Amino acid sequence: MRVVAATTNLKKLRKLRDLLSPLEWQVQSVSEYAQPDLQLREGEHLLESLRTEATALANRLGQVVLADASFFEYPKEGQTEYFALQFGEPSSDWERNWSLIRKLQGIPTEERRARFVTLMVLAHPGGTTEVYQGRTLGIILPKLKGQGGKGYDPLFYVLEAGKTLAEMNTLEREQLSPWERAARQLVSHHALLYLRQNQDNLPTEGGLDKLIRSIMASVPHAPQAPGSPMRLLIATSNPGKFHELKEGLASLGWVLLSLLDFPFKLPPEEGSTFEDNAILKAAYAAKHSGLATLADDSGLEVEALGGEPGIYSARFGGKKTDMERNVYLLERLKNVPAAQRSAKFVAVLVIAHPDGYMEMYRGETKGEILEAPRGEWGFGYDPLFYVPETQQTLAEMKQEEKYAHSHRGKAIRALLEAHKAAGKREQPRRE
Repeated sequence: MRVVAATTNLKKLRKLRDLLSPLEWQVQSVSEYAQPDLQLREGEHLLESLRTEATALANRLGQVVLADASFFEYPKEGQTEYFALQFGEPSSDWERNWSLIRKLQGIPTEERRARFVTLMVLAHPGGTTEVYQGRTLGIILPKLKGQGGKGYDPLFYVLEAGKTLAEMNTLEREQLSPWERAARQLVSHHALLYLRQNQDNLPTEGGLDKLIRSIMASVPHAPQAPGSPMRLLIATSNPGKFHELKEGLASLGWVLLSLLDFPFKLPPEEGSTFEDNAILKAAYAAKHSGLATLADDSGLEVEALGGEPGIYSARFGGKKTDMERNVYLLERLKNVPAAQRSAKFVAVLVIAHPDGYMEMYRGETKGEILEAPRGEWGFGYDPLFYVPETQQTLAEMKQEEKYAHSHRGKAIRALLEAHKAAGKREQPRRE
């Protein structure tokens, strides 16, 4: 079959020919016939206009036409916002990136989830059209990260890969491209159609293998068997955190695994908030394990220290042990009176599913930093953190009591309530 690609970009044309090669189609550029001049509308009407324009071009040329368009979509105030890759007035990649950063300024990380979408339309003369869609789920970061790629690549953090498009090599970027995913859907559909229509006249072994590989390339991983307990990876190497989370989630009946069951290490915590770090860790581990993954990021915020140690609680002052960090904290507060030693513990739990869906829960506990440690239980800053309502430090509380009052216990209860209310005892939610 002869197909006219609605592009004058030679690099894109070569890639398209390569992707469609299993079908043995003759792919030509529209420049051999006319300028494409597709007048596309943006946002939710993009598919409608792409289909209309591709059909008009197919009728004008009397040839099958393949046209595509890409855009981002993200939720905002309960609505879906769209923006094209040529978003805004600025013309350079750098200017467009900064326009997008300003547009999303103040929006928390959990609301920055976005889809990078490619729509691909195969239009036949006479009006018949086929539509294929490729999507890559990610997060639009508040700052640039990575040197490679182009366009918005330094801002688009891909959940499947645990890094931005700009941090990937060319092969990685192509494999996660929504454009390539849409093209692979097209190839898979037509390869299966060919096999069904030509069961008695299949190609030679080499050609058949090529067709089968093209089909398998678009088949997603098998989902968890219905009715089986949800398997959840807890992405922490901290035994204290793992024990608290395991005890807290016991009532859900999930099968819980730890990082000891997997050969990879979590990426550095480079986020600017607890939410950032929890999302990045959960998404990375979900990608590399293939399992729904719970990641926790938590820390202590001391008012007299301007919110320190915050996200750096686990490495406060460059110290390596809990005892060293506690001593360092007391040194920093040496001349601060008791009335000014207010603090709070914050915990953020994120469950990231392999398909990109995420859940987030937050818990906070207010208290004071004592002048000397008390208690033998717990871990981290627990011996110094005094909870006025119980007149105890977290380290003086037994497990049940700590669960009732701690920041992590509150976040866990929010998770339990959400899952029990929705009846989510087995299969993770899917979008």
